[in-house]
Amino acid sequence: MQIPRISDEDWTLPGGITARLRAAGTEDLQAIRGLYHRTYGDRYAVPEVANPEHTARALADPTNYLWLVTEIQDRVVGSVIFSVDPFHRLGKAFGGVIEPEFRGQKIMTHMIQEGHRRLLVENGPCDLLYAVVRTFVSLNFHADLRGLGYVDTGVFPNVRRVRDYETHGFKVCPGPAGYSCRRPPRLFHQVETLYQIVASRLGLDPPEIVPVRLSPRAGEHINLEQVPPEEFPGGIEAERERLRHEGQLSFGFYPLHEPNLMLANQDRSVKAFLYYQPTDGHASLLGMSTGGRDMVDILESLGKACETLDIKYLEILASAHDPVLQAQLWQAYFIPSAWFPSARLGEDGYREDYLVASRTFVPLHFKGLKLTEEAKPFILEYFKLYTGRLWEELMDA
Repeated sequence: MQIPRISDEDWTLPGGITARLRAAGTEDLQAIRGLYHRTYGDRYAVPEVANPEHTARALADPTNYLWLVTEIQDRVVGSVIFSVDPFHRLGKAFGGVIEPEFRGQKIMTHMIQEGHRRLLVENGPCDLLYAVVRTFVSLNFHADLRGLGYVDTGVFPNVRRVRDYETHGFKVCPGPAGYSCRRPPRLFHQVETLYQIVASRLGLDPPEIVPVRLSPRAGEHINLEQVPPEEFPGGIEAERERLRHEGQLSFGFYPLHEPNLMLANQDRSVKAFLYYQPTDGHASLLGMSTGGRDMVDILESLGKACETLDIKYLEILASAHDPVLQAQLWQAYFIPSAWFPSARLGEDGYREDYLVASRTFVPLHFKGLKLTEEAKPFILEYFKLYTGRLWEELMDA
């Protein structure tokens, strides 16, 4: 379904200034890009903003994007993007920016609220919205998001670099059917506390904790190198979908992203599909074929390949219903830090949770954090898990 469009709306800011909220169009491309560049320079990594061709496609796509802007005296002073995965009925609010002189006047809150009216209503296109929010933003804005229905369900430590590496928070906002027809998760014990923090806030069912016997490591290094794009004339996304169709794709659920980088071994039996942003060294795993190799060995080899490519941070979404895979991620130093409730809509109509795990290849630091009380338990739990994994390795040495 197409996203319901909005009509232009005028409202009055404190001080009597008239602002206009409207949907952005392709004619706004230069004004929007100028707004982000004035705020962030050339280090803003969101592809819908960083790449002008991607910006134009998003502005012209009424099925997968709702892009809102605020104008004052014919000048674009605010922007926020909503992208939608129609199959999973999932949306993302991101890319919010306001001209400095107009901050503190609830413009962003007003725009997000208008997006909710189009996306999260009954019979609308989304059952759930999520947002990744910089911890450097004001505590008042976190409070505004809480008032709109967003709940903190995790953090991304040192995830992005605009000026310094920043820890971002993960927030979800359900619609009327957000947590209905949801399966309780099956968990490896190291993930239990993270889930309990989220479950207590959202009123979710208790999990099933499944004993997992960690197998001895094979210790094989698999040399993964970048695949030249011309090797797959149809594009690496088509190759990823082929493997999915044949049932050979692990980690294949990562909504609202497409791969732009493939790593593979020499005989192409092992393939890893990544979305990679060179601007800040951020990468996400969007799918993997294992060729029957040991999963932990592949994950360890993938980490070494990422370091070679100067990737700073690698993120993975993993099913909250596969405790063996969760344990394998733990073995390979992918530390869980955020929970994504009701993320995936199955063909049977039931929704499944996912967890976010990551490896960072730069030293952790938490300078400049502005943590809300809602976000603080997640950073403390992450640090406990991170140091606990190091302790396990020392004890086994």
